[in-house]
Amino acid sequence: MTAQMSTANIITLSRLPLLLLLVGLLYLQWAPAALAALALLAVLYLMDWFDGYWARTKNQVTDLGSVLDIAIDRVVENVLWIVFAHLGQVPVWVPILFIIRSFVVDGLRGFALARGYSAFGMMHSSWGRFLVSGRFMRGLYGLAKGLAFGGLTLEMALELGSAWLGQAAWVRPVSTFLVYFTVLLCLARGVPVLLDIRAIQGPAQPSPGGGTP
Repeated sequence: MTAQMSTANIITLSRLPLLLLLVGLLYLQWAPAALAALALLAVLYLMDWFDGYWARTKNQVTDLGSVLDIAIDRVVENVLWIVFAHLGQVPVWVPILFIIRSFVVDGLRGFALARGYSAFGMMHSSWGRFLVSGRFMRGLYGLAKGLAFGGLTLEMALELGSAWLGQAAWVRPVSTFLVYFTVLLCLARGVPVLLDIRAIQGPAQPSPGGGTP
């Protein structure tokens, strides 16, 4: 592993302690802490973009980096969905759906990786490549999750600090829309993986390509 890729992996892994800090801030149930959590959430997503940017610009994109990036993304999103469900911000079926999708899809990706395919290079159908490995849909899905978490955090901050932050009636419907839009994207991007895995059940083959999410 090169120094550049090692740096990218360190950036990826450093998101974990920041995630724990963010969760702690949310559980303080204090408006200033919720606003700090909102700022920290933005940092977490900027770091997600930066580790991939670093790997690409340094020409250090590897299957290991791709899998590690996906794994940390899963930890971040699943932990936050569970926390928001526990705090009553989203229905409990939302984190359950995301967790099931995570285990199934990532398990199939591990199967594909063992046969020489990268996490995104396993996609064979044109619509599967668009929904799962295409840069536009990957970016849209990441943006939707970030905005959904941001909307939920802002909603919490306004509820806790309504006396001095004021009311914002538009926040709840917007955050609710973002949550359900993200759920739809989650399902839409999971189905092609289930279908395309059928094409690689034979002998191991060289990876047709892929990259960091």
